[in-house]
Amino acid sequence: MDFIPHTEQEIGEMMDFLGIKSIDELFDDIPEKFKANKLGLGKGLDEIEVFKLAYNLASKNKAHLYSLAGCGVYFHYVPSVCDFVSSLPGFFTSYTPYQAELSQGIMKALFYFQSLMTELFNMDVSNAGMYGGASALAEACIMAHRMTKKKVLLSAGINPLWLEVVVSYLKSSEIDFDIVPLKEGRTQIKENDDIFVMQSPNFLGALEDLEEARGKSRGIFIVAVPDPVDMAILEPPGSFGADIVVSDGQPLGNYPYFGGSSLGIFLTKKENIRRMPGRIIGETQDMDGNTCYAMILQTREQHIRREKATSNICTATSLLAVRSAVFLKYYGEDGLKKIAQNSEKNSMFLRERLKPIFQAEYIKEFPTYADVDERKFLENGILPPVRLERILPKFLDEIEFESLTGLKKDAYIICTTEIFSDEEIKRVRDLF
Repeated sequence: MDFIPHTEQEIGEMMDFLGIKSIDELFDDIPEKFKANKLGLGKGLDEIEVFKLAYNLASKNKAHLYSLAGCGVYFHYVPSVCDFVSSLPGFFTSYTPYQAELSQGIMKALFYFQSLMTELFNMDVSNAGMYGGASALAEACIMAHRMTKKKVLLSAGINPLWLEVVVSYLKSSEIDFDIVPLKEGRTQIKENDDIFVMQSPNFLGALEDLEEARGKSRGIFIVAVPDPVDMAILEPPGSFGADIVVSDGQPLGNYPYFGGSSLGIFLTKKENIRRMPGRIIGETQDMDGNTCYAMILQTREQHIRREKATSNICTATSLLAVRSAVFLKYYGEDGLKKIAQNSEKNSMFLRERLKPIFQAEYIKEFPTYADVDERKFLENGILPPVRLERILPKFLDEIEFESLTGLKKDAYIICTTEIFSDEEIKRVRDLF
């Protein structure tokens, strides 16, 4: 949005109305010792000078098309149709619309998003999106505790960055929790009556046994999925009886800008719908019998029932949900499956040379103690894999984390996606 400053005439009229002789008099209440005498901004620039300055600064950035980094943010190709549709004025907002009669286009798109999510994860109902995967998982734990008043058992295989957010929520809500350790890269599943939370594939890229977990968990079973693209080749968590499923829609047509953009995906069973945070868009008919869309459930909203709200988050990343719906409609079932298969194939090619730390079934990520020269990767235009010490959760020290996961801080998590062609992945392998 362009900035239109006040004119000298308008400033003069304002000062006359207020009975002051200078703008500085507006700040007389501030003690002199707190006022800045000099800002150091220098001489003002005209528009073309500002443009050139910004252009030259931006040219120093390096754009990496190829990446071996994963751990919750994935470099899938984003088709241009996602940019085109999401840039249309009717969609260009992060908010879920409040006035249904004026927002039929975006509500229809969000209805499609919900429908696609329920199909992808084989769940009964999806909301219209939340902030991110980490906060969605935290909200899922709070929802489950509200339903059962039970302890929350968190798998150590949950992404450490997500785990940190979840633990922060649980501590502030005074909810009791334990962390379940890994053995050979997978969660040590035990019989329990509590709220059991696990991620599959986990942050190491290893597949968890959801069937066993559901069989041994007689309480609420929550499954987190870091990359929904994997659902194209895996049995969805809803098929194993998950009560709540959360994921992150960043890989579905959203760019990995500085670790985002992030879109929380939240699904549950039909019987839990009124306990679910988030808004739901429904399809209905107007008084003339025409198909239309309305916000049919927003029980979490603090602007409606502050003291009884299921969550204090009052918005969602709806623009990213629209992009995700466009991404899935563009590729379809076969296209999404091809993306997942090529991502896994590239990972398998690297695993032939780089020995994973644990003997487990992996998809596109895996842990290794390989010697990684990060500078060499950057010089070749490739973001290097993630060194584990960079994502250690702050509430655990290095020794505690190693005892829970079996990993030392110098391990790397390597991730591949469909971005690499066969020839390119061969060149990547030669860099190790």
